[in-house]
Amino acid sequence: MAEIESVSIPEEVPVFPLPGVVLFPHIVLPLHLFEPRYRSMASDALSGPGIISLALLRPGFEPLYHTLNAPIHPVVCVGRIIGSERLAAGTYNILLQGVCRARVVHERQDRPYRVATIDVIPPPSADPPVADARQALQSAVGECVSGEWPQHERWRKLLSAGLPLDALTDVISSDLPVDVELQQALLAEADCATRAGMIVEAVRSIAAIRAARRRRNAIRGSSSMN
Repeated sequence: MAEIESVSIPEEVPVFPLPGVVLFPHIVLPLHLFEPRYRSMASDALSGPGIISLALLRPGFEPLYHTLNAPIHPVVCVGRIIGSERLAAGTYNILLQGVCRARVVHERQDRPYRVATIDVIPPPSADPPVADARQALQSAVGECVSGEWPQHERWRKLLSAGLPLDALTDVISSDLPVDVELQQALLAEADCATRAGMIVEAVRSIAAIRAARRRRNAIRGSSSMN
């Protein structure tokens, strides 16, 4: 059993595979559990340590979705249930807070839902010497993230709040307007300096695409007026 930020992580945890959703440490995700297998998972988790891991389904999962063998990415986010509500229909609303990264080592199939043995990927014990990575992230956001981005003010406040780079990059990764496979790659990257570099590259790429789109629209608008 691992201990992460005073949260005990069992060696075996339930796995909740979802399409299109990546949970990161430090992030709270609201979930509605309505399938019988996941209602059972929620009931068992709430009567135990309250731990569930969230896994991203791999492309092509659809034919196997209702089985215990749908393909998932091996790096998952382990979360703890910090709020729950059992509804009259027997379904659950839960709030799952990401705690840490983990790698799925083995799964067993003796329950209605998936259960995995995991290797926890611990966060750094202290903020490593990553001043260059932090500065690069600060510069990219300052130069590229304009007021047209919904994330503009949130990210500026985060960058000035003095968060450790590990937490900062996880929060921004969760908020980054990119496809889910890139978010999964950010989850799978345990090194926060490397993760910051990936965010910088994504932010600059998004800004360049948006600038090109604005130029193209301006040219079209000018042409239509002539």
